[in-house]
Amino acid sequence: MGKVLFSLGMLLLTVAAYADGTVLFSTAKGGIDVPPYRIPGITCGNGGRLIASAARLVCGTDPGYGRVDCVVKLSDDNGRTWSEREIDVACGDASLINNVKTPMAAAYGDPAIVMDRERNEVLIMAVAGCTVYGKASTNRRNPNLIAAIRSTDGGLTWQKPIDQTEAIYGLFDGGNPLDAAFIGGGKIFQSRVVKVGDYYRIYAALAARPNGNRVIYSDDFGRTWQALGGAAALPVPDGDEPKCEELPDGRVIITSRASGCRLLNIYTYSNAATGEGSWEKQTKATMSGLALAPSTNPTNGEMLIVPAVRSSDGRQLHVVLQSVPTGTRRNNVSIFYKELADKTGMCNVKALAEGWDGCYQVSSTVSLYSSMDLQADGRIAFFYEETLTKWGTKPNPVCTSFPQGEGEHNYDGCELVYKAFDLETITGGKYKMLGCGYGQECPYLL
Repeated sequence: MGKVLFSLGMLLLTVAAYADGTVLFSTAKGGIDVPPYRIPGITCGNGGRLIASAARLVCGTDPGYGRVDCVVKLSDDNGRTWSEREIDVACGDASLINNVKTPMAAAYGDPAIVMDRERNEVLIMAVAGCTVYGKASTNRRNPNLIAAIRSTDGGLTWQKPIDQTEAIYGLFDGGNPLDAAFIGGGKIFQSRVVKVGDYYRIYAALAARPNGNRVIYSDDFGRTWQALGGAAALPVPDGDEPKCEELPDGRVIITSRASGCRLLNIYTYSNAATGEGSWEKQTKATMSGLALAPSTNPTNGEMLIVPAVRSSDGRQLHVVLQSVPTGTRRNNVSIFYKELADKTGMCNVKALAEGWDGCYQVSSTVSLYSSMDLQADGRIAFFYEETLTKWGTKPNPVCTSFPQGEGEHNYDGCELVYKAFDLETITGGKYKMLGCGYGQECPYLL
């Protein structure tokens, strides 16, 4: 295996080949008493560093069933090599779990990550504690907890998690309150356009009940949050796990998991500095008329918009990418694409949802969640789950979701695979990147 020295902290790096990708976190090499991995997230930030995040499922499955940890790996050479050992971000403590009120420190799962474009600050938001999202016992008095975990050295070391549960749930108490919520795992989006104060704005999308998704934003890199559209806003009432992106003019997109489609909505600012504006109505993007279609057994994916050149005539434009499994099961993760040549294709959410141009199949086997971001070299970092390994079952803990510890849960996980694609590969040569990567000056064309 090829090895180099990491530029910060002199960490030893190594590469593990997996077909034409790299396995950063492996479940298949484990066993019934070795933690599996799920929920990939990837971010590119200051200096072009790539950080890949994952949930280490010590209990074998989601938070609410026992201990879960957040971990990361780092790359400073556009994904050619990665830190050999995973770095602990936050580790849970199963001894804290009880059937009255379990504290935040019991588990940290479903990490959502962002690295600042101008600093070595990294933020992970995690669902914490031990409450099952869909259980009636998980409610405003006993909610899914939300932790913020911060690094100031590019992900090498991490500060003690901060409980932001009340600060986030409280944003909606005066409008459409939340009973249960968590930030969609994967990547938190940082604006390319809106900067208020010292930081570019970041957006996080909540899976929530009742009434579906909400979006929150922060102008101080996650120290405080506001509700995008206000306390009563319901951008995707039928949504499940969501992500955010941004149109070239700064309007905000939410893209949410749903059977056989993605549910989309767009937020338009009337005053970007204050966050004032309005949502349109949720709209289905079925990607109809293509060889592949979003799976009817969906998972979360990622949306990414990149500046590009159309190969046929040299026209400068944008291309929107959306990753999702295809078919009738959690298989064949693919990337759908659509050109945004002018304002017509993105004038409203209906226009954005229609007219997808093609798709690129990344995986030909069992594959689930995915995340992507633009690398400093102009390629697209793609980090996804493949090959589900099932090791058996474990008993449920005694907690508010299972007061007597009744029942069992699966003990399984995936290979979390990193690949890097150029835009020509994804689009079959129809488009290429506009000669710029993350952190470089790129024209955003309207």
